[in-house]
Amino acid sequence: MEKIRVIKQDYSGQAVWEYSGTLLHTSENKIVIEAFFDRQDTHVDEIVLRAGDKFIETYFLDKWFNVYEILDRQTGVTKAFYCNISCPAVFTENSLEYRDLELDLLVYPGGLQVVLDIDEFNALPLNNQHRSTALKTLKHLQEIFSSGDHPFPKK
Repeated sequence: MEKIRVIKQDYSGQAVWEYSGTLLHTSENKIVIEAFFDRQDTHVDEIVLRAGDKFIETYFLDKWFNVYEILDRQTGVTKAFYCNISCPAVFTENSLEYRDLELDLLVYPGGLQVVLDIDEFNALPLNNQHRSTALKTLKHLQEIFSSGDHPFPKK
């Protein structure tokens, strides 16, 4: 399987985190990657991300978000879906880059949704079009997950 470098950028385009993943699937506007959490334990709302947790990451070249299914490293059970509101991803031969807009949606397996980092998003000096698109994208993701039949990988 092909390795790929994932580069998370801040809103201005500066790299803030890089890691390797395995390319699972590509289509015209979608890339799916498997990666493993490689940092110290990190609390996100009520879950803890641990080194070795598996992430099935779905990126879009034409949508303003990406979605990570987070699987427990020991049990393989889905902990949550983590949705980054971001500019559309840019995919090259061996890397994928995305500009994070700070606004996130955490969705628990039971359907509970938690909006994260709204203060950080509000503090960004985004133009009106980007701010409006980000907020509409958040609402769209909330509707997708509320339907109970989202199109993102479920293991």
